[in-house]
Amino acid sequence: MLSNSITLRLADMSQERFLSPLLSRFLEGVAAVLATPRHRVVLFNIQTDTDVGTARILNVSLSVLLPASGHGARFFSSEELQERLYLNRSLLAAISAQRVLPFDDNICLREPCENYMRCVSVLQFDSSAPFLASDTILFRPIHPVTGLRCRCPPGFTGDYCETEIDLCYSSPCGSNGRCRSREGGYTCECHEDFTGESPARPSLVSPSLHRLFLLLSLHHPSPSSLCP
Repeated sequence: MLSNSITLRLADMSQERFLSPLLSRFLEGVAAVLATPRHRVVLFNIQTDTDVGTARILNVSLSVLLPASGHGARFFSSEELQERLYLNRSLLAAISAQRVLPFDDNICLREPCENYMRCVSVLQFDSSAPFLASDTILFRPIHPVTGLRCRCPPGFTGDYCETEIDLCYSSPCGSNGRCRSREGGYTCECHEDFTGESPARPSLVSPSLHRLFLLLSLHHPSPSSLCP
């Protein structure tokens, strides 16, 4: 759930005012924008933004279940939530009576990862915060912490992705082909008289057909193949 969540920023809003009576209208607004029942909107954090000086901005973190997810709970992705809620801010504002601010910049925009590592923004649970109370609601938020993780590109490993993985080590081309490593993957070169895609069924081909395959491979090289 947390990996599919987003944090909306509400202008001129306090925790107490949001909990009563605006919470109900906010949930209705999110549900209307996403065309999903209101009970599928899961709100798990309400937190005053302390990094904006004197501005009164409330951070509201939520996830939303897909309308027809059934027993296997499936959530809207965080990217889809961001896009749909931001593009429909006017509708959300009209229903919820609250002004949604632009999202904070993604932490990966600073390109903190080296060696062609891919930056992935991640959320983690920090701790359960004290209860928040209004005249009608008792709410205990769970504060998420935004961080990042640097993932190695395919074919590399190590703390700094400095070690290249030998993808040919497991003999992926079978006994009738030769594996040649390349950056980020490998290529299979079939032995003479062999071709195919399934490692379970050897395919012996005639010399004339083999020459045709060689000719075609020169003009239309395949990124990889299996040579059963």
